[in-house]
Amino acid sequence: MVIRCHSLLSATVALLAAVVAHAASAVKQFPLDERVVYEIPVSTSAPTTLMFPSSLTAIEGANVSVNPETPAPVLLSYTPGRTFFSVRALEPNARAAVNVIWKNKTYVLHFAVSPEAFGSVTFYEDELAGRSASLQKRVTPETLLSLLDRAKSFALVAQQYPEAAQQIEHATPGSVTYYRDFRVTVEEVFRFDPEDTLVFRIRFENLGENEVVYQPQRLAARIGQNVYYASIADASGIVPPKASTTGIFAVTGTPRGGRANLSVKNLVSVIVPRIDRDAKLVTPQ
Repeated sequence: MVIRCHSLLSATVALLAAVVAHAASAVKQFPLDERVVYEIPVSTSAPTTLMFPSSLTAIEGANVSVNPETPAPVLLSYTPGRTFFSVRALEPNARAAVNVIWKNKTYVLHFAVSPEAFGSVTFYEDELAGRSASLQKRVTPETLLSLLDRAKSFALVAQQYPEAAQQIEHATPGSVTYYRDFRVTVEEVFRFDPEDTLVFRIRFENLGENEVVYQPQRLAARIGQNVYYASIADASGIVPPKASTTGIFAVTGTPRGGRANLSVKNLVSVIVPRIDRDAKLVTPQ
């Protein structure tokens, strides 16, 4: 059965709300490419939400239904004019396909039931996120400030708007970088894929008798053999004796301006450039 969703979909079945109770495990982000057939694993117990950068023009579907009472392997929920739609399998071996029309291009999505279903998929424009010059244009200071704010409010958003939090990759590694008289723990890492940015929430612990003074804007993450300097930071620059403070900083792309595609699972060492009271840079020890 083939349906024209832009003419037949007149109401939304509230699949998105079911994310709260039955969230599928995987969160994915893909660049948009009309030459690619996207294989999307889905579940019978939880919806999969697919997000596009702006409003969709139309959806053409096969083996899908917009009405739970109409037999079809996959249930689809979409309100015309929205930037997203949701699907959920109604049969244990369901398979279906949709063609999404967006900005006069057609994107082909195939669905099949899998035990490793995606909870959400965010599609982004490759010309904005995949090339160095465009990446620099997209990731402005205002954008970076917004990413820090989104990372800071992640716990609240995850509680109140779980479908929005699913668009952000998140990890709590707890990895520690040791210095002579203090240490730095990476408490949380957030990845914003379209901006190719990792945000680190860190905790400084001063074990010594003297305050630690450092330059927040020169914080960096060492991942493997590479060093990624902060594109933005929000930290006090001072850790009092026998005390702890927190900070947050982001790294974006590679030092040469391209995409780094770093993972929240990468092992990270935090580089802290200390300064003395005369503001002379001190080599980290």
